[in-house]
Amino acid sequence: TIQLKTVTPTKTLTNNKIIKIPHKHPAPLPPPPVIRVSLDKPLKPIPPKPHLTIRKTDTGIILQWKMPYELDMYEIIASYQLYAYQETSALPSTDMWRKVGDVKALALPMACTLTQFADKNKYYFAVRPVDIYKRIGLFSEPEEISL
Repeated sequence: TIQLKTVTPTKTLTNNKIIKIPHKHPAPLPPPPVIRVSLDKPLKPIPPKPHLTIRKTDTGIILQWKMPYELDMYEIIASYQLYAYQETSALPSTDMWRKVGDVKALALPMACTLTQFADKNKYYFAVRPVDIYKRIGLFSEPEEISL
């Protein structure tokens, strides 16, 4: 008979490079989607990554972000995608991240309050812009909060 043993990888060999699989949170963010290029007219660059801050209040978790760049050189931002996950004892994995909502772009800095989180847990959040052509920008650096 053959017995299978679960092995947790610490390193993977890819293209002759050793890649360390993270053992600490936050989990790696999902990769950016493939960008479709329109040949109809030249477009400005995709908006850059936002700068995210997070804090706890009596009513929930407040996410606030700004774009510390000169935004005139980028396409207009239509909305922001919010992603989150709750830390568990499992090894960090990109699959942990879940899209928790879309927020219509308003004047910066922007903020939203999220509710219904369990106490005594750690959560991670990230936000990324979507321009008026539905092109998705880079994620902010992940931010964490312990409740």
